[in-house]
Amino acid sequence: MTRRATGPITAKGKAVSSQNARKHGLNAPPDEILVSAWFNVILNNDDDALEESNGNDPLREAALRLAIAEARYHRAQHKLETYHKEPQSAQCAVNVLYHHILDLIDCGSYQNALKNDPLQNVEYSMQILKLMIQVAGRERRLRMRYLGEARAQRKKALSAWCAFNRGENLNSRNELKLQSMGEQA
Repeated sequence: MTRRATGPITAKGKAVSSQNARKHGLNAPPDEILVSAWFNVILNNDDDALEESNGNDPLREAALRLAIAEARYHRAQHKLETYHKEPQSAQCAVNVLYHHILDLIDCGSYQNALKNDPLQNVEYSMQILKLMIQVAGRERRLRMRYLGEARAQRKKALSAWCAFNRGENLNSRNELKLQSMGEQA
């Protein structure tokens, strides 16, 4: 039995799906300045011997790949650690709503709550809070997934860097094709 695709089918659904990664920026290429800084750290360059990152030779290509992986990993890790502080995040909305509910329950605010039944306001707020917690959980899982992907890319790049420095041949087509590049030089 073959498994069918679960992605969007309609043009509208595809348009919405194509913008998913723009919400958090984790798929965007890392900042060139940060990649350049990692590149120079990896090559152990002094502060006055900085060079632009490029992939002209196998050593530089392996260093550039590792620098990009490091920049992506640290960005994903930072996003995961700080997402609860981002003003547009669901976690931030959960925190605000939670404090709003506490204010409603508080004796002074509880009696001064809108002209509606204060208990009704608390119940409604609790329903919204449950939904927002689900959304915040999805956001966190998404960031965890991108952190895992960045960690895997980092591990591959580090393996390729170490293999290159040991003079090993990399036969995986997913790794750097250093063997053929070394023969050309």
